[in-house]
Amino acid sequence: MKTILYDHPRALALAVILVAVAGVAALLTMPQAEDPKIRNRNAVILTALPGASAERVERLVSQVIEDELRGLEEVDIVSSTSSTGLSSVSVTLQDAINETDQAFSKVRDALADAAVLLPEGASDPRFIDERGYAFTLLAAIVWEGEEAPDPLILKRTAEELEARLRNVPGTEYVLTEGVGDEEISVTLDPDLAASLSLGEAEIARAIAQADAKQSAGQVYGQGNELAVEVRGELTDLTRLRAVPLRRGRDGAQLLLGDVARISRGIVQPEPQGVLVNGKRAVVVGTRIDDGLRVGGWSARVREELDAFEAELSAGLELELIFDQSVYAEERFGSLLVNLFVGIMLVVAILFFTLGFRSALLVTAAIPLTSLLSLAVMNFVGIPIHQMSITGLIVALGLLVDAAIVMCDAVSRALTRGLSPREAVEESVGRLWLPLLSSTLTTVLAFMPITLLIGGAGEFVGPIADSVIIALIASFLLAVSVIAALAGFFLRPEKPAAEGGRDLFAPIGKAFEGALAASLARPRLSIALALVLPVLGFVGAGRLPNQFFPDADRAQFHVQLELHPQASLEETERAVAAASAVLDAHEEIVQADWFTGSSVPAFYYNLKMNRDGAKHFAEAMVTARELSGLETLVNDLQAELTAAVPNAQVNTRLLVQGPPTNAPFELRISGPNLDELRRLGEEARLILSEMPEVTVSSASLSGGEPKIWVEADEEAALIAGMPLAAVSQAIAAKLQGARGGSVIEGQNEIPVVVRLGDARGSIEELRSATLVAPSGAGVPLASLGELTLQPSAAKITRYDGERVNNVFGFMEAGALPAVAITRFEEAMAEGRFQLPYGYDYAFGGDAEARSDAVGALLASVGLIVTLVVAVVVLTFGSFRLGALILTVAGLSMGLGMLSLTLAGFAFGFQPIIALMGLMGVAINAAIIIVTTLREDVAASRGEPEAVREGVLKTARHITSTTLTTFAGFLPLILSEGGFWPPFATAIAGGVVLSTVVSFFFVPQAFLLLARGQERRASSRSLPQGGLAHA
Repeated sequence: MKTILYDHPRALALAVILVAVAGVAALLTMPQAEDPKIRNRNAVILTALPGASAERVERLVSQVIEDELRGLEEVDIVSSTSSTGLSSVSVTLQDAINETDQAFSKVRDALADAAVLLPEGASDPRFIDERGYAFTLLAAIVWEGEEAPDPLILKRTAEELEARLRNVPGTEYVLTEGVGDEEISVTLDPDLAASLSLGEAEIARAIAQADAKQSAGQVYGQGNELAVEVRGELTDLTRLRAVPLRRGRDGAQLLLGDVARISRGIVQPEPQGVLVNGKRAVVVGTRIDDGLRVGGWSARVREELDAFEAELSAGLELELIFDQSVYAEERFGSLLVNLFVGIMLVVAILFFTLGFRSALLVTAAIPLTSLLSLAVMNFVGIPIHQMSITGLIVALGLLVDAAIVMCDAVSRALTRGLSPREAVEESVGRLWLPLLSSTLTTVLAFMPITLLIGGAGEFVGPIADSVIIALIASFLLAVSVIAALAGFFLRPEKPAAEGGRDLFAPIGKAFEGALAASLARPRLSIALALVLPVLGFVGAGRLPNQFFPDADRAQFHVQLELHPQASLEETERAVAAASAVLDAHEEIVQADWFTGSSVPAFYYNLKMNRDGAKHFAEAMVTARELSGLETLVNDLQAELTAAVPNAQVNTRLLVQGPPTNAPFELRISGPNLDELRRLGEEARLILSEMPEVTVSSASLSGGEPKIWVEADEEAALIAGMPLAAVSQAIAAKLQGARGGSVIEGQNEIPVVVRLGDARGSIEELRSATLVAPSGAGVPLASLGELTLQPSAAKITRYDGERVNNVFGFMEAGALPAVAITRFEEAMAEGRFQLPYGYDYAFGGDAEARSDAVGALLASVGLIVTLVVAVVVLTFGSFRLGALILTVAGLSMGLGMLSLTLAGFAFGFQPIIALMGLMGVAINAAIIIVTTLREDVAASRGEPEAVREGVLKTARHITSTTLTTFAGFLPLILSEGGFWPPFATAIAGGVVLSTVVSFFFVPQAFLLLARGQERRASSRSLPQGGLAHA
């Protein structure tokens, strides 16, 4: 078995061909995306209760829904925001839940149970779980005509485009943003309606009774069954005008069209809008399905968009405002360049250190391992994206280790005079277990990253998956294909005098001298070798914490938030002022504004959670280049704040990693709203004193004015209107009364009846005439006074408690950990104190980082145990197992020292890098210990034998260290903040670990061997030291 491929050259050739074909086929067919897809574990439930205050919405709607959802074991967090007339409940599933569809199905069942408990007038809860993923393309239909924009035309055009995009194969989801719902408005003059004793409710009831859409049953015959329906449902405006309201004494019918103005349009006032290049537009977003290549799918969508644009009416234009495939191709290009440069550097080092034939074989292992890894990744369903490709780049320097060791062993065996077959057989037989051990320990080091649950695990997990697959592939190829090829192509090494390599003679002599001196005083050498790791641990304690860095994309977003009562028109005026500032910057290519709602998610971790917020606007801004983006964002923050003084401006970079509400978040919980509001303002005051914090906000921040009707109940009863009837009549006056609907295609357009419009001001409402159930008109002013009083704008809750969420947003380049540290210092100084019954917790990046690190460390205990088991079983010694484990711990300190020297923050990606570093760094220690154990004299603790054993391993340890560093070098030098810290931690740690490998491991082995020898002598046991331990 050890020489099966060497003995059968045709099988060797077929194996190489099979690997190549499988890898190339996988490369051409694997799904492709820019970033890993993080499972959506978040959903929003929207429930309307028109006219209700925030307190009533909280008590009657939000708490009812919360109580039903919190009993589900799949649910992790339930939070809610109750505002005037609307409840928004957010649900977050447990990180361990991967079958999210099943979990959300249980949530829907719980909502159905909660719906029957909601008060009369509340809408059915609307469950939204489609917003957890970014859109792949955003297309805008822009109004270019000279006349005023017609939102109805824009909506109908968008619906047509939406239908066509849904038919593109591979489309998962399509959504239209920027225009409200359509309605058919039936408007009557209030005086005319009063003279006819007609009210909104009566007219709506007449329309609904004329809308015969329901089934009339079935006829059951002997041979068939026939459905029965009554013809006459509402089909268009003509049919609606013919609806009879009443019959006069003379027999004449009063038709709806005789007294009402009937029109079709968008619900007024409009809830949202879109401005593209300053012009009114609607945006249609579409998202690719799983398992597809984003480039090919986007090309098909663009073809459909081109065909649709050719058919557009005059005055409309189609503009593609976002295409993820452009960024994906740019990212792939950059990563492929890094991969190519890394390969070239590794190959150059191999030829420089190994010689032509060995380097050629080891170089062949790179494409073979990569192709085999791609084939396996395709088989297990890992797509191509920045994380999986980076995993291969990470593995680039590691996957040649086994091949270098195997080629070196075969070459040495040939030099000793063995035949090629014997050299292959001896090398494979001697090295398969140590190589398997080093491979398994490295694999186990990356396993916590693979096992990491939740969004953080799904984001960075593919890095470890790719590395693990590549490492296993490299081991399998090294002990089979590479070993066989080495037997065919390698020749015995020539001594230096015969023309062999002598390039490193001066360095080699210096190294031999240092090694001999360290073995002469092993304890001093161990102490000196510990200095660097200790410095690393000390330095890491001073590094600022970070979750994930900013994204490597030349885009950002700008948020404007006005006072809660601001109308959409006022918000659009603020947008116009902000647009003028953005247009003045040549660094900005495009800025598209969305008013009344969040921008559609154009990046994977953006949240769409501002439904119905007419006082809110958000822009998607594209810059010319990534360089200088931090400075641009900080400059714009100051300029926009000055240009739009009536709005809170928040200019934000895109950030990597799972979504969070804000970089800094403080959750203050307690029962009293006023006290929570006061505490929130105190916290905001502290944040305002921090230069790094540009914007702060609180979920409870003041109230909003509300009109209260101080109704005289006795007067209302005399008028035939109980207080509930008064409330219903006012609601009908302000919101209209729904009566029936018109179905067109797949759309159901509601019919809404209004008598005049009393929504313009408090005076118009005061002068309105209500219609009593008897049909008599009752002036609202006769029932009581209308007063304007403050009311809670919104009430926020978190896991069943009232909370005030205080958010802090940092200037570009600043770290949230700095703000947290300063806030804790302010608390220590007594500047922020909580009364009894109130509590606080940090959310935002700090909480997300803590949860992710906790999940990462959850499996570390088991993994460490497995690593120890592998090493102990390999060497048959607990002492040597402890030595290897110590090297792993020291390597973490060396990685931290690299981060400290480079000045990087201690983010999440360096943490996962350190996990992998431990597995990489111990490979050299395993090779050294394996070599020393095979030498009986070294195992007895003889320094010269130990020195000779270490020198045997020095060449391939040096080669593997240099190739590992070379593989990471392109990532170290890459632009952006994500990969340089990650690569620096591993590559720097690997290079520095050579100090531990050569000046700690042999010396510790020497001391252990001497101790073992002394114990064996005292017990008169057979001597052999650690060779028999």
